[in-house]
Amino acid sequence: MHMEKWGFLRETTEKAQKCGLEKNTGLHRTGLDEYLKAIFPNTTDWVHDKCIKNSPLKTRPDYRSDELGLIVEFDGIPHYQKPDVILRDLKTTAEYENLWYKVVRIPYFIQLTNDSIKELFGVDVQEPMFNPKYPSLDDSSGSPAYLCPAGLERMAKDFHRFPEQYRVNLNALKSFNNDFLTGVSLLEAAYNKLN
Repeated sequence: MHMEKWGFLRETTEKAQKCGLEKNTGLHRTGLDEYLKAIFPNTTDWVHDKCIKNSPLKTRPDYRSDELGLIVEFDGIPHYQKPDVILRDLKTTAEYENLWYKVVRIPYFIQLTNDSIKELFGVDVQEPMFNPKYPSLDDSSGSPAYLCPAGLERMAKDFHRFPEQYRVNLNALKSFNNDFLTGVSLLEAAYNKLN
């Protein structure tokens, strides 16, 4: 069996290693730190989970490069389940932007394919990255059925930027044939409102 080099995204290599293989696909996980090294091979000043020095902000971005003027946040499931977290994300993004950082938020259900890297970071990576044929949503607690209304709307908007990943995940959710657990019809309705 051919092992894919790039796996499902996790915030750090340490967290990726703790997860082991993904149950439905057998794929491993890859830390965002490893992806960032491949996307920005000449950038060495990444800071993980630390406050910005000389800033009034007490927040700690997942990853920050002062050289690039870039903050990268990996938004897990709570960023789609809790309205107060969604509002806090909007506020912190604006605060980071006021400090002249570009902010890239990576939803937990978007994988770093070559196309999504281009969309998120504006970078063409020549090496084949995450294989877009693999869905990242299943009938687990990360599916649309478990999101709050604001989170479902946010998911639909995020998927709208990545139509290939939307189609793969929509088909995967439909294949479970259990809308009660997946909420696929809710996602489909929210997504269709954007078109």
